[in-house]
Amino acid sequence: LFTAADLLDEGEIGRGAFGFVNRMVHTPTGVVMAVKRIRSTLNESEQTQTLKDLDVVVNSANCAHIVRFYGALFQEGDCWICMEMMATSLDKFYKFVYRNIRSRIPEAVLGKIATAVISALDYLKTELQVIHRDVKPSNILIDREGRVKLCDFGISGQLVDSIAKSCEAGCKPYMAVSYLVDISD
Repeated sequence: LFTAADLLDEGEIGRGAFGFVNRMVHTPTGVVMAVKRIRSTLNESEQTQTLKDLDVVVNSANCAHIVRFYGALFQEGDCWICMEMMATSLDKFYKFVYRNIRSRIPEAVLGKIATAVISALDYLKTELQVIHRDVKPSNILIDREGRVKLCDFGISGQLVDSIAKSCEAGCKPYMAVSYLVDISD
């Protein structure tokens, strides 16, 4: 157990519609973590997304390809989700490789990334009966040892008889075409 007083904030490392992600150090142990700071809101939909995110990471401790959960706390009404710190996301890694090395990510590396993501998705489906619904490069994280992990489960959906309870969720550029156009003609 720890409190916000145990965390040393080293600055913002990301942001989104939910709030901010900061790099923080748990001062008693020296553990570096990513802390997703979700703004307090009265919006029931956003609260539901936060609870889904928490539920998935808490119940995914046995999956090597899902970010590790350290704990959650409330600070000034905001929810802080404390997770394993990873070095970068796939979208940032790709841009770095392309701009600085003037190359593409090697096929063997892409294969390792794909295998890790598929393993995480399979775990979510078979063990938790959950689908991610927002798989995109910014939600695929990589650490300095090359380990690949999935994060951000706020819009994940429960499966009932292998069918998602709701269908329209996710980031449009990464959605299946069938969700974006009417193909019933």
